[in-house]
Amino acid sequence: MTETPWGDAKELRARKLAPGAGAAREEVVRSQRERLFAAMVAVCAQRGYEATTVADLVALSGVSRSAFYAHFANKEECFGAALGEILERSAKAVAARYDGRGSALAAFVELIVGQPAASRVCFVESFAAGPEAVAAMDGAVAGFEGLVERGFAQRSGGTKMPAELVAAIVGGLRKVIYTRLRRGREAELSGLVEGLGEWSLGYQPPPQPLRRRRGGRGSGAPAPGELFRSGDAAERLMAAATETIAERGYPAARVEEIAKRASVSFSTFYEHFDGKEDVFAAALEAGQAQMLALTLPAYRRAQGWPAAVRASFEAMTDFLAEHPSFARLAIVEIFSGTTRALERRDRTVEGLMGFLEPGYERAPEAPAIAAEAIGGATYELLYRQVRSGGAESLPRAAPLMTYIALAPFLGAEEACAVANGGG
Repeated sequence: MTETPWGDAKELRARKLAPGAGAAREEVVRSQRERLFAAMVAVCAQRGYEATTVADLVALSGVSRSAFYAHFANKEECFGAALGEILERSAKAVAARYDGRGSALAAFVELIVGQPAASRVCFVESFAAGPEAVAAMDGAVAGFEGLVERGFAQRSGGTKMPAELVAAIVGGLRKVIYTRLRRGREAELSGLVEGLGEWSLGYQPPPQPLRRRRGGRGSGAPAPGELFRSGDAAERLMAAATETIAERGYPAARVEEIAKRASVSFSTFYEHFDGKEDVFAAALEAGQAQMLALTLPAYRRAQGWPAAVRASFEAMTDFLAEHPSFARLAIVEIFSGTTRALERRDRTVEGLMGFLEPGYERAPEAPAIAAEAIGGATYELLYRQVRSGGAESLPRAAPLMTYIALAPFLGAEEACAVANGGG
């Protein structure tokens, strides 16, 4: 069925300890917890966290419902415990494989390819499992960032890479891994290690401090609160969904609350949308269309390709700062959403990364995976900025996003100059 860190999921019930076998209490507890962890990995990898139920876990594991609740208060607690075990094992395994000289990424990818179901739980499903699961993954990523930072220092004779740049680079690696896992194409990762390593290790610290941009009005975006402006029921529902999901998070948002906020009846809601997933995706698509309608002209009006890249990031971050609820929907809550929403997000990022195609004309030796990884790196900056400083602070990220996008093609000096408004 599914291989997990605790064995093949189809064999879990067969591992159930026979009553009266004289097993110690500690052994019984360990067996039950491990079988539940394995069941959690197998079911979540197949059906997703939201669709997974306690009934699924006890049926697959052979652990009784009463025993489940003796160990865990609910599904979320069981997921968190399983995730913690996976992350601890993974950290030890990477540390054992990584000798400080080779690639930490190669060791990490080896684990992912060997355990795709557990990796999907970590990289994909943890976003839907609540803030504690997200915090656990953040801690694990921070540990990997430490390895990457030490690797940079070793290769540069002790020069320290800025933590924000390291986080963005790891975010680019994470995005490539995330996409392959979500689409069931994790086997491709082994062939991407060399290119990803070349891309990530090619960065240098910006030779000059990057300016902190404030942003502001004047981008041509609708005023705050005017993203959905026609006033008809569908637009009011999209506006209500955006505000509700931004405030409460996608898993906690309810159709009843969205309809009430939009001042429409249930029947009117279902005349326009099939459910929460549908209105979420519609709001996302409408907002992204408006964002691209401003970003593309900014790119085309700029004088020269490097300045065009900077202009597109400035226009995008200005738009998102002016629409903080949509920014949170599109950058943070989207990970808790559905496949449809995530595919839409990927198409938008891929479209924006088409802006980087002229870079390959300047630097044809750049690895082919660079554009995708840069997309992930810049998205990571947006994600962290929204979570730490709020969407209104997003324009500050535009210079570093510009540097990350241009450095693989122009080199550190010119990329830094363009990021700071020159070039």
